[in-house]
Parts: sequence; C-alpha cells; structure tokens
Amino acid sequence: MARRRQGAGNLPAETTELVGRRAELAQIRRLLGGARLVTPTGVGGVGKTRLALRTAYEAQPSFRDGVWWVELSALRQGELLAHTVAEALPLTDQTIRPMIDVLVDYLADRELLLVLDTCEHLTDACAMAAEALLRAAPGLRVLATSRRLLGVVGEEVFTVEPLPVPTTEAMGAVGAAGADPVDAVDGVDAVALLAARAAEAVPGFAVTDVNRRDVVALCRRLEGLPLALELAAARLREQSVAQLARRLEDRFAVLGETNELVDGAEPPWHQALRTAIGWSHQLCPRPPACCGPGSRSSPAPSTPRPPAKSAPTNTSRPSRSRTCSPRWLTSRS
Repeated sequence: MARRRQGAGNLPAETTELVGRRAELAQIRRLLGGARLVTPTGVGGVGKTRLALRTAYEAQPSFRDGVWWVELSALRQGELLAHTVAEALPLTDQTIRPMIDVLVDYLADRELLLVLDTCEHLTDACAMAAEALLRAAPGLRVLATSRRLLGVVGEEVFTVEPLPVPTTEAMGAVGAAGADPVDAVDGVDAVALLAARAAEAVPGFAVTDVNRRDVVALCRRLEGLPLALELAAARLREQSVAQLARRLEDRFAVLGETNELVDGAEPPWHQALRTAIGWSHQLCPRPPACCGPGSRSSPAPSTPRPPAKSAPTNTSRPSRSRTCSPRWLTSRS
C-alpha cells in the first residue's frame, strides 16, 4: 500500500491572512470532489489566486502525491507550458521525448492536485495540456485560475465575486441606540480586509466611531474588489481615510499609478488598477467593442454564460468566455 506523504508539494507561502471567503472555499472544495478540472474565474484583482492558494493548502492532505503549484504569469509562449509544469514537479527526464509525453508518464499512476495559476493568456495551451493529462492520469485533479474559461469538456466553473460591503441598512443601524457596529459593519468582509491591510501599512490603524463611515464609503466606492482595497490601504500611509474617500471620484488618479506599489504583487500587473485593467483589455480580441465607456456593444459568447457558481458538465467542448474589466473600473462617474 502506498504511503501518504503529508504536505508534499511546492505551494508558495501565504504571506497574508485570507479574509472571509469561507463559503467560496467550501464550494471549490466541493467542486473538486466531483470534477477533475475546476476553474475559479472572475475579473482581475478579485482574488482568484489567493483563493486557489488557500484551497490548495486545505486540500493537501487529500492527495497522496501532493499539491503542486505552477505559476504561469511570466510565461508568454504556450509551447513551453509542458516544460513549465515539469519544472514545478519533482521529476527528471534525460530523454528527447516531447515533454507532454514525459508528464503523461509521470502523472499516470499518481494522485495529486495541479494548480495552474493565471491561465488567461494561455487558454489554448492550458486547455490542450489539461485534456491530455486528465485523460492519461485518473488520479489527477486540476485547479486553474483564469479570467477566461479553458473550454474543456467537464470543466466546472466557479465565479469569484468581490467581497461583500456593508449595506445602506447596516450603516443606518449603526447610529441606532444599542446597535453593535462590529456586527453591522466592521465584521463585513470588505471592511475587515481594508482594516487588516491598513493596519499593516499604518501600524495602529483601526476602524473607530470617528472613521467608520469613511471606511464604509471607501469599501462601497471600490465595490469590495480586493485588489482595489489593498491599493487603497497602501495609500493610507500618506492620506487619511476621509481624504482618500473624497478623492475616489477618479479611481485611476488615486489607485492607478505604479509609484505606490503593493509589495510582492503577483502577477506584477496587480501593482496598480491601470495596469490590471490594461492586462484585461489585452485579452480581448476586439478591444474597441469589448468593454469600457463609449462602446456600442459588448461581444457575446457563442454559448450562454455559465451560472454564477458553477457550470454543468457539457458533452461538447464549450466556448471560452471573455472576461474584461468590471463596470466600475472603466467608469469615472
């Protein structure tokens, strides 16, 4: 009987605490239990990579041969994808065989989870590799983060949404006698993330009665997008919450420059909103009609969009949808 190697893999360190997302983690784990390819998808900066990393750590004990992370953000040539996957795995091969064949042989009798992070610019290569490996290795599961679907038969899709923000009703309740602001506002995920990252940037920062309404205004203005909240927290080194909330009429002017970087941003285009949006637009085949202000129409995928949480398994290869920037990122109003 094969021995289970606890903790096998090459997962990158979790440098920050994951705020919220318990329901999303449970749903992705459930999908992985029934599907062999799960794709968390969503707009740039919504937290796909962070969610996948925590999922991978929680799933590690379930895979005899470990969980292996393949970072694709720096890869530009799809023909090198198999080599990149092989470099992430503990395999050696001295032959001149095609690397995809080497991977097939290596994975054939193993039980492991392969995480392909940032697939959107390599969807064709990732789809072909996933199909080949899943067909040859019955014990393989693939978790692929991407702004676009891979379009592989049997792919289960999970749409990652922005974090919840306090409702207008919750804010109104804060002023009511006896209302607990911690339950109504401070414990909401978007507020909790902003507060946590702000405390890292400005030691001693906390949500108080004095700044609570401005903190909530900031979270609501940024619609709970984790990347935007983390960029805003970094700005609190030089501005107060009230000043930042007032300046967010133009999100690009405040959060769009790269001179205020998020330390260790990965991929690097997550260092500013402007670069994150630029990356989204590069993925659109027809930029003028893709999205953004002034566009006459948005291109519709050839098949209906998948449901918000997961798409049913299809009997034919589905079309790949296009994921562009969310409405608020391209609007200055």
